[in-house]
Amino acid sequence: MESLADSSASVDPRRQETEDTVESPGLVARALLDHVIQEMAPDGHVQPIDLFGALGSVGGFSCVLTAFDIASAGDLSDDADLIAMEAEDGSRYYTGNLPNAFLLESHDSLLNLTYGAARRSGALISQEMAMETLRYVVSTIGHPQFGIPRLTDENRPAETPVAYVRRLWPKLADALDRNRVPLSRRPFAIGLALELAFFHVRPPLDPSLAARIVTECAIPMARLDPRLIA
Repeated sequence: MESLADSSASVDPRRQETEDTVESPGLVARALLDHVIQEMAPDGHVQPIDLFGALGSVGGFSCVLTAFDIASAGDLSDDADLIAMEAEDGSRYYTGNLPNAFLLESHDSLLNLTYGAARRSGALISQEMAMETLRYVVSTIGHPQFGIPRLTDENRPAETPVAYVRRLWPKLADALDRNRVPLSRRPFAIGLALELAFFHVRPPLDPSLAARIVTECAIPMARLDPRLIA
């Protein structure tokens, strides 16, 4: 498909190892999409709103998990690459150059792939949507509204983003392992699965709404402390 061919992008500039690639990205994207659908509903009948919510949630979480992996390997360029933010209750959240690069700022990031697919499906997507959501999510850190998508009741996924991550990430990680997707390329691989969802989900969902759902779910999960899940 054109959406996959358009997304054969290079790795993050700080991770240039030749082995740090996704083999057969189109097949991997299809396998991941099918896996998430099967995990959510064995009969394959998943509501599109729930599917985009789930993919956005696990995709966002993969961004902060990847940033942690790079930090643990000692590959941080400076202190701004991964920044811990502690709430009044002692819980931790994370921001910085690395989570943001995998989430939004690199050309093959999770949200750039999402927005590209939405635009090819006819949506008008402004980059300000992501920036406004980033600011909002940071303002809710440590508060009850953190991680609650700002969507109307009829457009809100059935589960919260963190519930999707807790439910789906362990088995999705196994699927990523089986497909030999390096940790640093998992946001990219899930982004490719999101691309497929825009063109294959039935019944079709308004692409602007799909992009909004992914944004509202992915951004807070890219701030989550991975130790709450792993």
